[in-house]
Amino acid sequence: MTLPLFLIPILAGLAAQALKPFLNAQWYATISPDGKKLPRYGGMPSAHAAFAFAITTVIGLHDGMLSSTFIIAVALLILILDDALRMRIFLSRHGQALRRLIQKLPKEERQSFPYLESRLGHKPLEVLAGGAIGIILSTALYFFLG
Repeated sequence: MTLPLFLIPILAGLAAQALKPFLNAQWYATISPDGKKLPRYGGMPSAHAAFAFAITTVIGLHDGMLSSTFIIAVALLILILDDALRMRIFLSRHGQALRRLIQKLPKEERQSFPYLESRLGHKPLEVLAGGAIGIILSTALYFFLG
């Protein structure tokens, strides 16, 4: 059962990521003057949260919630949630400040700077939705594959 256990969190993260274009009106960002577009960071639901909660759920179901592996998974879950909620918000603020400074430059100089995303972090509801996807999908797949 090692391979399916490994795949369950990946499937949960991919499922959350696949939902993003349908749940976010402005999912793609224009990153260059020639109109090249890439998916944005963040958005509903958080694939990081879905992946982290799925790992933690699968380990809790398989090894038990008193196991050392579950404790390690919870610690990693906390670090990932901290990154998704808090650290990326600070990075977003830096991006916003840099964009304001770049706008003060003459137009010909602005073009030499890359596109800077102004929102990188997740809102708490996006993390909660990702967590719910991770827990529900991983529990269902664990019992379906097991």
